[in-house]
Amino acid sequence: MVLEGRAARPPVRTAPAARGRSVAKRALSLDNDSGAFLGPEQQYLLKKRQEVERREARLRRTVGGVLAVVAAAAAAGLFWLFGGL
Repeated sequence: MVLEGRAARPPVRTAPAARGRSVAKRALSLDNDSGAFLGPEQQYLLKKRQEVERREARLRRTVGGVLAVVAAAAAAGLFWLFGGL
């Protein structure tokens, strides 16, 4: 269906530096194409597995960050307790 009076907009191309990091990551990732030849059920299971892996990675990063903060607080507490010898 063609709308009269409206011209089609050409696609906008941006320089690689102007694009976000996530675009580059998506372009380099093979995860997007890994399920292309799978059936619908296998694609669903693959997406769920990838989602679980991303959730676990996020949890590991969170736990690592919390441990780093606790270690820094403990070191600062010891430094304060012993008067900065």
